[in-house]
Amino acid sequence: MMDTKTFLEAFHQNNKINFRALKEGQKPLNRNNRYYNQTTKDELKQLNEQGYDIYFVVNSGGTKQDEINKINAFYIDCDCGKDDKGNYFDLDIVNQYKKRVLQKVQEFELVPTFVISTRNGYHVYWLVNNAKVEQFEEVQKKLIHYFNSDERVYTPERIMRVPNFYWTKDINNQYLCTVYQYNDVRYNADEFITHLNNKVPDYIPETKNISTKITTSKQFSIDKTNEHIDAIRRLDVAKIKELICKKFDEKVPSNADISRVRGMGGKKDYNNKDNNNLTYCSHFYPTPFKASNKADLKHFIYTKICINDFLGVPEGMFNCVLHNDSNPSAHILVLEDGTRLYKCFGCGFTGTITTLVEAIAKCNKVEAVEFIQNVYDIELVETENQKRIKEMLKENIEYIMSSQFEQEYPEIYKIMNRYIPELVCLHEIAIQNVTDDDLIQDNQAIFFTSIRYIANYLKYSNLKRISDRVNLFTFLGMIEKLSKESIPEKYLQKAEEYKKDKYITSYYSIPSYCFDKMQNINTKAKLYKEKNMTMTGFSRELLIRSLSENEANKVYVQQKDEKLSEASQKFAEKATKIIFQLIQVQGYCTEEQIIKQIRGRKEDKKVKLKRCLQEILESYNLKRVKANKELKEKYGITTKGYPFLIVKNN
Repeated sequence: MMDTKTFLEAFHQNNKINFRALKEGQKPLNRNNRYYNQTTKDELKQLNEQGYDIYFVVNSGGTKQDEINKINAFYIDCDCGKDDKGNYFDLDIVNQYKKRVLQKVQEFELVPTFVISTRNGYHVYWLVNNAKVEQFEEVQKKLIHYFNSDERVYTPERIMRVPNFYWTKDINNQYLCTVYQYNDVRYNADEFITHLNNKVPDYIPETKNISTKITTSKQFSIDKTNEHIDAIRRLDVAKIKELICKKFDEKVPSNADISRVRGMGGKKDYNNKDNNNLTYCSHFYPTPFKASNKADLKHFIYTKICINDFLGVPEGMFNCVLHNDSNPSAHILVLEDGTRLYKCFGCGFTGTITTLVEAIAKCNKVEAVEFIQNVYDIELVETENQKRIKEMLKENIEYIMSSQFEQEYPEIYKIMNRYIPELVCLHEIAIQNVTDDDLIQDNQAIFFTSIRYIANYLKYSNLKRISDRVNLFTFLGMIEKLSKESIPEKYLQKAEEYKKDKYITSYYSIPSYCFDKMQNINTKAKLYKEKNMTMTGFSRELLIRSLSENEANKVYVQQKDEKLSEASQKFAEKATKIIFQLIQVQGYCTEEQIIKQIRGRKEDKKVKLKRCLQEILESYNLKRVKANKELKEKYGITTKGYPFLIVKNN
């Protein structure tokens, strides 16, 4: 068995490595910039014994996406997933899956450097030389598509399991992850990419929310022998209702107590009122489910409906209904947010119940959702208030996308014209989430979303960039962030149901862009310009130093009352000292001169200086002016160009 140190050195040679220890319900523990020596090994082993799973950053440069500067490998995470109850599959099912993965890996002409055996599948690596960071995402998405692997593993900062440590997600059934296969091979990146492009020539990578993946190796062949599938194919509401009710009646003994079964009766434990795995039984459900908005409607459809009963297939592994499948290769898995997905290891299909209907019936998304609504008696009900708020939001969208916006408010337009798609996206999310009247306050609807959701919606990978732009909109007043204290309790609970991973869900409202509001936004836009603000360095610190802590708290609601770091204070003090030294010697200074005299990465220094410069200018009666011929002559500047100068404000 290959030792861990040899494995890690294949990626990072003799350089330091970034480790992370994860445990459900606990804050991640980072062990960054560590050599894998005996001290590190002992510490990680101790954490592993405490129930933490141990990971490492595969590529080099840092722990964040924009910090990665060297690609060490291309890699995939082949994971069997969970069953429709959210439990990990038994090892016999996992082992069947692992056999299929290995077969696919063996058929792939490029031999992997490492295959790591995990409890739920395999991690497969191809070590590479001379790979560019900008190539990574496209390569990863093609590998993901070809191997039908975990679709989240496409950004260069992703962490993967360290071998010879235990998988501990089920503390009573731990699994030792090991190096299953090693091949002494390292590829030139261009050669690897050329081969991959030949293998998957027609695939155009896309950022995924929940969509269908189909490999080209299998052709769809809908199973018409299954009555459920045939009814779905014909979009026959009455027939599929009849079949699902029949299936329900078969499961429930005639003497069973069904008094607590709510309309969509429990799948197995029909006496459990908290059971979320639901099927359809209209004769036990006199009152249909009513959704007050499309987000609730889709959440209900994706998380509450039992796909097994809908399709007429058994639990666990079953023969895929989309291709000729002699060996059971399909199952229903449940994501962390409760979304139920149909996944086939054979044909590569992955999709929600609506995507299944689209594939089987050859219909569009609207028709698929409407069909499911009719089958399960789901109503979408809107009040007059909801309709009015939606209309207001649509009017906002029309306005910011019109030439009228640019003509009437050029100052605002100049700041944010490149960011209009993100603002439109927030409006669209708000429209989808306009809910009951209790959440309409001051003619504005409260809604919640996360930066990750917005990024996925727009097919962006840079979360920080999205976050910065949302904060800009908040500063200008084009959206409003709300504190948890101002949100009704029932709405907070609903938000928790939707929350994914560890990412923070924020609460927003969007005002009408009426005349008075646009005047206020315009005032903020002028202030943005007066304070020399740009998106570079836009942060809580910038707002505190340039305006006030109160202004910063309005934008960075979840960081309210958080104080500036000691490091940022020291940087500002050092920058101030350098500015006065240079002015004393030459009468002026430039930002470039300040940056050169401070240690650290140039880009980081630029951002830090941007955050504190305005405060320094205002505190010490200085000004920032664009150099011209007169100023260059005055200060004896002989360099080309006309940089900004920092001088005394006489």
